[in-house]
Amino acid sequence: MVELEEFRECTLLKGFSANELKELAGYFDLVTFGKGELLFDEYDRPECFYLIKEGKVGLYRSDNFGRWTKVAVVYGGTPLGECAFFLNSPHSLRAVAESPVKAFRIGRAAFDELKEKRPELLVKFMEIVLSVLAERLKTEDRKFSELCGFFSVPGGSGWRR
Repeated sequence: MVELEEFRECTLLKGFSANELKELAGYFDLVTFGKGELLFDEYDRPECFYLIKEGKVGLYRSDNFGRWTKVAVVYGGTPLGECAFFLNSPHSLRAVAESPVKAFRIGRAAFDELKEKRPELLVKFMEIVLSVLAERLKTEDRKFSELCGFFSVPGGSGWRR
């Protein structure tokens, strides 16, 4: 269980009341990682996902020759590992702490218990996680359109080449 003060400092959870935070905190653990420690590896089964509280995590992908390439960095205030968790499929990336990291972790059993006992609290939490995922998708879509030579038409009504 996470101490309420630690949980209250998480930027993603600003919209929750004190009572909601207290209840939600009961489903999470506080974990720490030193610089260079692995949070999860490519192809690992997802047993949990994280809300990064502090620190920086590098995300790496391997190629066919065993080389690792950094594809992204996530910072405090960000969910991590949620895609594999929700899809119940292996992680597609390696996550390595690039600085000391503090994170809140929720495991599958705690998540399922939250879903069963407090679905309305879970919905509120999931709306926040989904907004982060939507923002990531929007950013990647923009990068892809720039890579392909598309640009946005003023007013957002379409794409032109």
